Amino acid sequence: MSAAPHNTSYQALYRTVMKEAAAQGRTLMQRLVRRAALSMPQRGARISDEHERKLLSDAARTLMKHEGALCEAYPQALLGEFAQAISGDTRKAALSFDSLELMGDEQMQESVDLLRLQQVVLAEVEADLTELNALVCAVQGLRSVQAERNPLRPEVYVRSLRSVALQSPVPAAVRSRWMQHLGEALAPELARVYQELCVVLRSQGVVGAGYNAIPTPESEYPSRDTGASRASALLNVKELRRLLSGALEGQPAKAQEDATDPDFSMTMPAALEALHEMKQVDQVMQRLQGSDATQQGPRAVARALGQEVVALMVGNIASDPRLLQPVQQLVRELLPALERLAFGDPRFFSDRKHPARRLLEQMTQRSLAWQAVDAPGFAAFIEPLNQAVEVLVSTRIEGAEPFDFALGSLEEAWGEVQQRDRHHREKAVRALLQAEQRNLLAEKIAKEMRARPDVAGAAREIISFIAGPWAQVMAQARLGDALGSADPGGYASVVADLVWSTQPRVAAGNAARLARLAPGLLGALRHGLATIDYPAPATQRFVDHVNAAHQQALKAAGQPGKPVPLSTSMTREELEAMLGPDEDTGPGPWLGPTEAQESGFMQTHQSIVPKPLFQETQPGAGDTRPGGLAHVVTDAGLPPGAWVEMLLDGGWARLQVTWASPHGTLFMFASAAGKTHSMTRRLLDKMLQAGTLRMISGQAVVDGALDAVAQTALRNSLDIKL
Repeated sequence: MSAAPHNTSYQALYRTVMKEAAAQGRTLMQRLVRRAALSMPQRGARISDEHERKLLSDAARTLMKHEGALCEAYPQALLGEFAQAISGDTRKAALSFDSLELMGDEQMQESVDLLRLQQVVLAEVEADLTELNALVCAVQGLRSVQAERNPLRPEVYVRSLRSVALQSPVPAAVRSRWMQHLGEALAPELARVYQELCVVLRSQGVVGAGYNAIPTPESEYPSRDTGASRASALLNVKELRRLLSGALEGQPAKAQEDATDPDFSMTMPAALEALHEMKQVDQVMQRLQGSDATQQGPRAVARALGQEVVALMVGNIASDPRLLQPVQQLVRELLPALERLAFGDPRFFSDRKHPARRLLEQMTQRSLAWQAVDAPGFAAFIEPLNQAVEVLVSTRIEGAEPFDFALGSLEEAWGEVQQRDRHHREKAVRALLQAEQRNLLAEKIAKEMRARPDVAGAAREIISFIAGPWAQVMAQARLGDALGSADPGGYASVVADLVWSTQPRVAAGNAARLARLAPGLLGALRHGLATIDYPAPATQRFVDHVNAAHQQALKAAGQPGKPVPLSTSMTREELEAMLGPDEDTGPGPWLGPTEAQESGFMQTHQSIVPKPLFQETQPGAGDTRPGGLAHVVTDAGLPPGAWVEMLLDGGWARLQVTWASPHGTLFMFASAAGKTHSMTRRLLDKMLQAGTLRMISGQAVVDGALDAVAQTALRNSLDIKL
């Protein structure tokens, strides 16, 4: 029997287990240091190399000296890695496709050693990890085990170990021996940690999620399987780096652009017609180029390796569950064209701006906007893409030109929607930039106001108003003042009169003054709030409150000797209607109605319907974030281009992060239909914690697929000498 997916006590238990696992890092590191400090001299005694014996002995002594610092740093490193894993980061090793070309031999070897260590640890803890996976998935609300959703995976512990070792000021030779022996010590000690955590979870009544045997569907493209077998012989990090740098001996140069008639140029007709006409262009190009580009001798190793990298990349993209089936199919159909390109133009691998890379990027990233093939707008997206792929597969033009042409045609076909969305987004961004600038200045003004003795002694309603809406008014006036006035609009001078006049006991002592200033004060309040387009109902509520305080003071002045109440008081409901529920800490960023309408602003204090933190029905969503760690995604920046799912109006909507403000206080999202939604950082954090917003893709699909190729090369490098 599996755990109930909506069990809130399990969610609390999950957070507790994560914190406990991180806290255990200190004790775990102590045990690792003691084991490693013993094993290094013992191994040194069994070898004949005097230099190596001395290195091991020095490394052991140095390790003991750094024990305290390592024990202090390891829990924090674990907590950071847990948070990354919880946010959906499922990195396997510190190696990316694009970074490989820039890596030195030592860095490359370090990546290989790190993966080898991960595999050693995994082999020893596998039995205990199997049970822990089931229990951790159960407390996440998953009905079946998804091992990658367990933040306590062995590679997380290994990466944390490497992180703290790199922080230690010791020579590289000493650090490498630390990693070897600490890593060997980690396996049995981590098995012990897993056993203890399993006991804790079982003692709380957790029943492990089940393991489902899911048959692997037969591939429609068996060449991918044969490609995997070729990879074991050809693809390793050393050869992949050579491929990226163009250093493979005899690798053919890119077909020269001047092979064509300089007077010939392809014009860009209307998008869809251009795609059809490209077949005729193919014939013209072949006649102009002749056969020189295809008569170069074959480069067996370069061709085979390039084809293998392309096949693995295409396979990774086409199996990405976030892509709809028609998009996966089109990616598969591009394989022959990409293989030809990779052999003739190796820039495809190393240049992120290569037309073919950009084409793959556009077709996959744009497709994430739709959750189903029958969703509005998907047909208009896929139709020109089908035609573009058909042309690319049939053409025999060498090099990047066909991909560049197809990409331009697609952008033209999609251009009308793009232009509409771009205009709408630019308008929304201008509104949000203005709002952030005003809000940051208003926050500074609010602090100054709260520090004034007269304001500090005012009623809470008045303090909240001055530090909230009125600070916005003063900020708006300052931003719009080109003359540098000390108090543009005179809104700062209103504060003293507002504070004095809303204290009936004080104001009653000078009724004449109150009678003179009251009308002008109420008018100034209305005028000031109008400059920021403050809602009329909220303005009226506050003006009525101030007027009631004035009337109370005037009435008391006419009845000398009678006790005067301290003030009138707004109810909590009235105060929240004006300022939001966070009046004690300040209402946070605020947008006027026009700004809110232009940017689709979602009120920070709106009701967030709690949902289960863990939804197994959305693969790829980084939605398993306990409350204490939910900030990680936003701290990472929610980079523009990332895709999320958000609960809106009772249903899940797919949105793309299109903009984040310079100071990270406001975020904007857009749907495939071009509708924008914006929110404050505060609301974003609330939605993450409530499970009503979750990451779908923080990394581009193509980048992830290429990184997976690099990981394959890394695994194939474990048993060879680099």
